[in-house]
Amino acid sequence: MAEAVVSVALETLGNLLIQEATFLSGVKDQVKELQTEFGNLQSLLKDADRKQQDSETIRNWIKEIRRLAYRAEDVLEEYVVKAAAGSGKGERGFLNILKRFVCFANEMGTLHNIGSEIETIKSQINKLTGKMDKFGIEAIIRRDDHEEESTSDHENKRRFIRKTYPHEELQHFVGMEEDIEKLASLLVSDQEISHHGVIGVWGMGGSGKTSVANKVYKNVDVKNFFDLFAWVCISQKCQIQSVIQDIFRQLLPEKKKDMNVEDGELVEQIYKVQMEKKCLIVVDDIWKLDDWKCLNKCFPISVGISHSKVLLTTRNKKVAEIGYPIQLKGITEDEAWELLRMKAFAKIHFKEAWDESEYEKLGRKMIRKCERLPLAVSVIGGILSGKNSLEEWKLASEDVNSYIGRGEGTGEQGEVEKVLALSYDELPYHLKPCFLSLGFLREDESIFVESIYDLWMAQGLIISKHVGRNETMRDVAKCYFSELQFRSMVLSHNLSRVSLHDSILELCLSKAKEEEFLKVVDDHNISGKAYRLVAHVDGEDNYLDVLKAIENSNIPLRSVQIIHKQLSDYLILPKEIFHLPHFKSLRTLIIFRCYLRGKCFRGIENLIHLRMLGLALCQWQNFTLESVDKLSFLQTLGLTGTTITSMQLAPVDTFCKMPQLRHLYLPHFPNGVIRTERKLRLVNLSQLECLYNFQSKFYELKDLFHLEKLRTLRDCEVNDHENLVQITDYICGSNLRSIHISIGDSDFNGRQESEALRKLLKMPNVSLELGIRSCKLLKLPRLETVDFSNMCPGLVHLSLEFIRTEIVEDIMQALDKFPNLKILRLQIIRFRGKQMICDAGSFPRLEELFFSEVRGKFELRIDEAAMPNLSTMVIVICSGISFMIPQRLRLLADLK
Repeated sequence: MAEAVVSVALETLGNLLIQEATFLSGVKDQVKELQTEFGNLQSLLKDADRKQQDSETIRNWIKEIRRLAYRAEDVLEEYVVKAAAGSGKGERGFLNILKRFVCFANEMGTLHNIGSEIETIKSQINKLTGKMDKFGIEAIIRRDDHEEESTSDHENKRRFIRKTYPHEELQHFVGMEEDIEKLASLLVSDQEISHHGVIGVWGMGGSGKTSVANKVYKNVDVKNFFDLFAWVCISQKCQIQSVIQDIFRQLLPEKKKDMNVEDGELVEQIYKVQMEKKCLIVVDDIWKLDDWKCLNKCFPISVGISHSKVLLTTRNKKVAEIGYPIQLKGITEDEAWELLRMKAFAKIHFKEAWDESEYEKLGRKMIRKCERLPLAVSVIGGILSGKNSLEEWKLASEDVNSYIGRGEGTGEQGEVEKVLALSYDELPYHLKPCFLSLGFLREDESIFVESIYDLWMAQGLIISKHVGRNETMRDVAKCYFSELQFRSMVLSHNLSRVSLHDSILELCLSKAKEEEFLKVVDDHNISGKAYRLVAHVDGEDNYLDVLKAIENSNIPLRSVQIIHKQLSDYLILPKEIFHLPHFKSLRTLIIFRCYLRGKCFRGIENLIHLRMLGLALCQWQNFTLESVDKLSFLQTLGLTGTTITSMQLAPVDTFCKMPQLRHLYLPHFPNGVIRTERKLRLVNLSQLECLYNFQSKFYELKDLFHLEKLRTLRDCEVNDHENLVQITDYICGSNLRSIHISIGDSDFNGRQESEALRKLLKMPNVSLELGIRSCKLLKLPRLETVDFSNMCPGLVHLSLEFIRTEIVEDIMQALDKFPNLKILRLQIIRFRGKQMICDAGSFPRLEELFFSEVRGKFELRIDEAAMPNLSTMVIVICSGISFMIPQRLRLLADLK
């Protein structure tokens, strides 16, 4: 983790040297020396991170390095901003600053001060590195993942404890019959080996992967089908030679004495026996693709003639995709209660008659709290096994998460956290701070994934060397998120929202506190220290308490998020908030649900390092960005869900004075706002990459055409014929990659509108989410293509709402071949036909289907082989429709 902090500091220093070369010319050599010092520290920090668990001294050493890295960033950025202010011409933006610096270069006093600061930081780094021998920290040379690394006795013991064996009896196991049945049938099927030769079972830690594999391994049909069996456990540190010998020993026990030959000969014999006989090899708990690359020469999986098979279990989806990937469905709430009951009541002897139903209510509440994670349910059951009274169960139910974290009453302290912590430990250094930054989420809360990208970029967590020639920082942020998703660290909902499993959230908060990375405060807890603070406030009094706690903090904060929990009212933004001394180093400031009035940002120019200002779900009267436009480093301005309540528009150039912006979330203007002839302008935003909530009623559409770096356009509203035609032509000729557009009040039966819609639906190389609302539409335009694989390749989400004419064609038949459509919503529409039919193979990637107030007298017929990936089906107030749908869809459908 400390390695990541130093990497961020090196990024900042390097970027400043490039972008502000003229400013830093007087101290350029000193800055480069500082870079070198931090670079040398990086080689020590990987070893130090590993040793800090066992040494308070090393933990303090790392804290000092972190403090110096942050201070170095602040010193140089403060100097750049002072240089801009000292030129005296009043121009803003870094290109103008560079031109004006000559006027400032003669101010030797400022140069001397920054030089002295840099020398002080270097001196402190040298003192710390001088102590490294005393602390036992050795510089380590980076090695590729596939190279073997020496491990301590402690690590060897931990690996031995984690190792799994097929003979282990599962004392308490319930559910997952469907998963076990599916895996067993795949293993004993005679389909060609290249398709099912390797089966990868994946899921988060504690989800039951090893238990399911164990059950499958002992399945009667599996035992009868295969001739030979082997079970090996890999874990985080794969010892290739040991694994190969273990497989050889199990498949060829009669040749144990021949094991002293070279590994190549062992591999040949393992390979040969799998060609001659049917072998099942379970490779349990494999973490890395590189480990598989070292082992796969043992297995004849690509030949197509062997009936031997490999069953992998892993936390990483990418590893599972080596073969045929299967994500466990997990246990139901009823099965989770059965597991909890077995564990909790195993040792309890009630002296009096008791009512199990009351215990069951509390038990199910706890199960829902840990989202049915089998390991967590098992730990809770162990805790409850020592609690006989209903009162004790009530107390336990109020504090489930801390019980799970401590593992209290189970004899194995923190068992769930230990298992999940392995996933954290295995994260690459650049992903650890990204994961810890998600600690601002609350239980059972999801957030737009785009907001996470903004947060990571604002906090400098995206490594610039990861950005390819034609990529943006946002593209890399998406890759980081995908990697966390592949590693089962985050949960993704539909196309745009994300959350954390409660147990993962507890791990995140625990690690963030340990690293002084992030602290969550509320009315129960305003103590503690960290560089990033998240405050969940409940009313004005609590809000002022939190601000007082911030004022008394002794750490210069890097990020503050203030989230008002009450949905019905708004906080008043205190005037003194931007003058708090510990706000001066802020990179991120996000405030939810506050009331803003006029020039409420006076003093915000003091937050010179600010990269991201977020004002979400706020009410704003007399909207103005005066003072905000003086923030030279500001890259993200987020006004998501913020409503302008005054009846007059802001000055037309409100957003034109911040040319350095990369991501802009525009505020929402309700229908009552008075429109004038002059719309708000978006000129001079040459660096803008992402634009949200563009309303053609209030913003000048032609300004979009000049945003050459724009790649993302979302929540775009178009409500008239002329703008629809213009924006369609713009989109089709642009470099946009992600589009979410809502079209209203249009007549798609007209030639121009129909042609515009046809163009949108045929766009290649773009992710398109399309909403059609309050429009006239008899049928979708013909796309004139025979190649269905290329038809609407980018359409992932389609919503038809409040359609003002009867639809005459079968919408399902018109849409069913769209290859990437994932969400389909039909709401308040009328259908004139007799049938809607979904044939076999239709909607190959559809995940969510919503029918709400769909009117007409017709039959909806869905083939058994249609919609193979559907996970959500909601049907609300659809009288007059006869539903002919498969049983598997009836089980998941929410019918109202």
